[in-house]
Amino acid sequence: MQRLAIVTGGTTGIGLSVAKALMMSGHRVAIGARHALDPEVHAQITKDFGASVFVDQLDVAQGESVNKFVDKVRTEFGPPAILVNAAGIFNESFLHDHSDAAWLDQIEVNLTGAFRMTRAVFPDMIFAKWGRIANIASTAGTKGAAGYAGYCASKAGLIGLSKATAVEGAPNGISCISLSPTWVETPMMQNAIHRIASKKTITNAQARAILEKSNPQGRLVQPSEIAAMVDFFCSERSPGLTNVDIQINAGADW
Repeated sequence: MQRLAIVTGGTTGIGLSVAKALMMSGHRVAIGARHALDPEVHAQITKDFGASVFVDQLDVAQGESVNKFVDKVRTEFGPPAILVNAAGIFNESFLHDHSDAAWLDQIEVNLTGAFRMTRAVFPDMIFAKWGRIANIASTAGTKGAAGYAGYCASKAGLIGLSKATAVEGAPNGISCISLSPTWVETPMMQNAIHRIASKKTITNAQARAILEKSNPQGRLVQPSEIAAMVDFFCSERSPGLTNVDIQINAGADW
């Protein structure tokens, strides 16, 4: 059955892979991202999805942007039935020099942004008595690491938000899960590789090898693995799948 899906952070990484998977399954997909209107980004999305794709600017850290985006999607295509909160950022800072700005940015995008998006689409899902909300969390939400206080806190909060949403949505046919991957081969991970290489004075290839070896499977998780799980969750094959955090971790705790 074709449904309307919103994917935040859908122009790159996990969000892009999820958007492709949902479209391949026959869903109509609306993509939102901060840089969605950048000419190069827009051209690439159009190339990947076709001229009929809906893609527009969305900053989940701004309530006005969220409401404007959702209202536009609803006006042009109808009520959304699927929401995938894939927009996310991270900042490496030790507690003693972790700025308020870096902390708040991560909370706003990773946690509050998902809350804003959920709040915006929830009435449509309640009315339809059907909805699927998938939040892209992280193994960092259940395992702490030095230098990632803001990221860990925001992802732990996102897992908690997902569970509360699942319980509140259940009587109305709305399911919600969080998915917690370890290191995934995305542009965000590439930035981490550059920082590790610079900090340790090693090559990018050596830094990448460190991340690969941190997983018992000795590899980096691919965005398509997360997308496949989201696609299954949003299908008619998983009516009872809700209120759970699914770790896609290649055997790693982090």
